[in-house]
Amino acid sequence: MRTQLTVAAVLVGALTFASPPVAAAEPAWCKGASFDGEPDLRDLSSKDAERAVATFAHAACAPSPEASANRAEIEKSRAAWGKRLGMTDADWADVVAWVNANEGRNTRLTYSTKDLSQFTPLDHYKAIVDGFDRGGGNGAYVDPIYVADALDQGLSHVGRFAYIEACLKAETSVASSAPPAATWALCQGDIEAFDLAKFHEELRADGAHAGDGKMMLRFKAMDLKQRLDEHARRVQAAWKLDPVYKQMFDVAAAARGEWAAGLGKHTKLLELVRRMNSAWWSGSRKQYEGCEAATAAALEEAVGKLPATTWKKMKDERFDPFGGFAKTAGPVLVAVPEINLAAEAYVLCRPKTGTADFLAYNAQDTVGYRGPRTMAFSRMLTEKLTLDDLTEKIHWPETERPYRRSGGVVGSAGGVIAKTKVEGDVATVTLERFIVKRKECVQSHQTNRISRILPDGTIEYERVCDKTGIVEYDQTWGDFQIKAVYAPLLKKGVKFSAVQSPEGGPADLLVLWPNKKTEEPSWLVGAKVK
Repeated sequence: MRTQLTVAAVLVGALTFASPPVAAAEPAWCKGASFDGEPDLRDLSSKDAERAVATFAHAACAPSPEASANRAEIEKSRAAWGKRLGMTDADWADVVAWVNANEGRNTRLTYSTKDLSQFTPLDHYKAIVDGFDRGGGNGAYVDPIYVADALDQGLSHVGRFAYIEACLKAETSVASSAPPAATWALCQGDIEAFDLAKFHEELRADGAHAGDGKMMLRFKAMDLKQRLDEHARRVQAAWKLDPVYKQMFDVAAAARGEWAAGLGKHTKLLELVRRMNSAWWSGSRKQYEGCEAATAAALEEAVGKLPATTWKKMKDERFDPFGGFAKTAGPVLVAVPEINLAAEAYVLCRPKTGTADFLAYNAQDTVGYRGPRTMAFSRMLTEKLTLDDLTEKIHWPETERPYRRSGGVVGSAGGVIAKTKVEGDVATVTLERFIVKRKECVQSHQTNRISRILPDGTIEYERVCDKTGIVEYDQTWGDFQIKAVYAPLLKKGVKFSAVQSPEGGPADLLVLWPNKKTEEPSWLVGAKVK
C-alpha cells in the first residue's frame, strides 16, 4: 500500500511540476532496451506486478517529460519494487530482457547442458517442471518427486522452488474433500529448507540463462510467503481432521533422517545413478560409455551384503517358470534401498538385457529410494495408515519412473549342468538327465464290456490291469543358450537359473547353487553370496 501511495503522489506531481525536467543519464542496465512511445505512468500504481515493473523500466530507460520531472519519486518507488522482488539495481537489466521478450510471453527456458551434474539453478527448475521431458513425443516424463531426488546432491533453491510449487498445486488437484497430505508430507522438508534470499542470489549468479527467464521466476516467487502461510494453515487443519495426516509428516521426517544417515552418504553410488539419469535423459552416448562395468560392480557390491540365507529355499518351479526363483527373489531384492538404487543404475545402463528386465519388472512397482523424498514415500507406504473416515481414502502422489518397462511377467528356469560348450558369444548348456518315475500298468487284458462309444461309432472295450510296475520318463529340458560371458561359472554339477532378454537371444544368468542338494545360492545377479 505504501508503494501505491508513493506512486499516486508521483502521478499528482507529474501533473503539477513547474520547472523543465533535468536530463539524466540513462541507467547502465537500460542497454538494449526498446520501448515504444511514452510510459503510461498510471501503470506505476497497477496491482499487476508485471505491468508495474515494465512501466518502471520504461520510465527509467525512455522517460517522458512527466517521468523526467518526477524521476526522484519514481526511482524511489522502483527501488521498493526491486527490493520486493529481491533485485539489485543491475538486475533491472533482466526486466529489459523480459520486456524485449514481449513481456515474458516469448520466454522459453532451455537447458544449458546435457549433464545433470552441471545443471544451473534454472536448469533445475526446468527439469522439475518438465519432468525430465526429452521432447519428441516419446512419453518420457518423470514425476517431480523423483526429479527432485535425482538432483538432490546439488539441488538449488531455484530447483527446490519448482518442487514446492508442484507440491502446493496438489492442494487443488484432487477431487475429494480429503487433503493431499501424503504429497504435503513429502515436500515439508523442502519448505523448511527453502531460503528466498538464496533463491534470488542463485538467479542472479546463473550466467547460462537470459534475464527474461529470471524475471519470470521472480514474479512467480513474489507471493510465495503468503502461499506458504496459507499452506501451513491447511496442514494444521488436516492434522486436526485425522491423526493419520500428522503421522505421515512424522514418518516422512524420520525417513529423511534415515536417508541422510545412510544411503545419502553413498556418494559414489549416487553419482553413478545421477550419471545414468543424465545419460537416459539426454541420450548422450558419451555419458553411457563404460557404464556396464560400473553398474555391474555397484549391483554386485549391494547384493553381496545380504547373507545367502536370505534366499534359502527359493527355487524354480519346473512346471511353472513364472512362479519360481525370479518371482520370489525379485521383490526381496528391490526392497533393500541400496540394491534398489544400484538396480536403477543397472537398468538405465543396459535395459535390453535379461537381468535388467528382471530388475525393472520388480522395481517398477516400487516407489524406490532415489533420494530423501522417495525414501519418505516408500516408508509411508509400508506404514499402517488408516483413515478414520470410512468414506475417504489416502491420496498418494502419482509416480512415473525412467526405468518403466513393457511386457509380461518375468520368469526363470534352469537346472543342473551336465556340460557346457562355448561357441562365439553363446554358451550352450546341456542339463543332467531328469528322469521321472511313475507307477503304471505294464500288462493288461481287454474284456467284452463296452467302456465307451466314440462319436465316429468306434466301440472301446474295458481293459483290466494285470500287472503294475515302475515306468521311467526322460523329461530333461532342451539345451539352454546362455551368454558366453557367464561360461566360467557354468561348471558341471552346478545348478543354475536364467532369465531371458526381452529382445530374445542368449539368456542372462540369474542365480547359481553350488550343487543340486544345496538350498542356499552361491552367486546372484553378479554377486558372490555367503
